[in-house]
Amino acid sequence: MRPFLLIPVLAGGLLLASCATMSQEACLQGDWAGVGFKDGEAGRPQSRLDEHAKACSKAGVVPDARPYFAARDQGLKLYCTPQRGFQEGRLGNAYAGVCPERVAGRFLAAYADGQLIHAATSRLSQAESDRDSADNRAEKRDREASGVEDELKNPALNAEQKRELRDRLNRLRSERRAAVEDGRRADWAKRDAEREVDDLEHRFRPIYGGW
Repeated sequence: MRPFLLIPVLAGGLLLASCATMSQEACLQGDWAGVGFKDGEAGRPQSRLDEHAKACSKAGVVPDARPYFAARDQGLKLYCTPQRGFQEGRLGNAYAGVCPERVAGRFLAAYADGQLIHAATSRLSQAESDRDSADNRAEKRDREASGVEDELKNPALNAEQKRELRDRLNRLRSERRAAVEDGRRADWAKRDAEREVDDLEHRFRPIYGGW
């Protein structure tokens, strides 16, 4: 297990939703067993029922806690498995500390494994984005430098204008070199991340299957 990876997502999983969790139609329908099962299967915390109560207050409906929690426990049986833990971690989903103690250890171990995949693929995506950004900056500075070079060919320029253009050209060339160097570093980071993702896939695929 790697508990240090779980701290930020545990906190995130406990945040209350900012929008209504149920429609008035669903509130009036009153299928609290169905709602509880879905919440359990999704790994939502017990406080989710308080959110439903707030959402249903406008319709004058009070949730029935008994069938809700009974069905939620059944839904949690589908959620609190190693395979689901790995999937949740790999997708970067929050964990709200909902699994019973008897199964939480295996879930969290798999969740931490999934987080490793998520972190590696996030680094790969960031490196690819950084490389694209660096390429775009280098190309833009190259175009701008070419434009300044064309301006310098104007025979009507005075000495001061030529000096300003040369200074600008030097800055653009320097910025282009910096962008090219950034691109190289992004390439190195991309290759490292690709190797890490491959290594993790070979490590975890036999345990959790394909994804």
